[in-house]
Amino acid sequence: MRTPVRLGQSGLTFVAVLLALLIAAALYFGYFRMQGAMQGRSGGMAAIDASKAVACRSNRQTIERSITYWAVEHPDDTPTLAALARDGVNVPSCPEGGRYAVVSRTVECSVHR
Repeated sequence: MRTPVRLGQSGLTFVAVLLALLIAAALYFGYFRMQGAMQGRSGGMAAIDASKAVACRSNRQTIERSITYWAVEHPDDTPTLAALARDGVNVPSCPEGGRYAVVSRTVECSVHR
């Protein structure tokens, strides 16, 4: 024989199941939001690396222009970074710590080729 179900008890069971589903859905969608944020962070790191490469290229172009101006005053000398610095030219550095070298009036970086 079945036990009679009271009206208040069946409503409480429905609310408990609904609450459990709500908690499961929040955890499920929260997990995917966290995964999306982690993937966005790695994309942001790629953008930072790309901006450092662009900054390095800009620094190298600045040094190359300085070499051109320096060579006007020193036509018989070979341009070096030390010679530029001795004459008071501000020689920027690579944002990632690369070393610059002057090769036939162009500047190369040990990190960004």
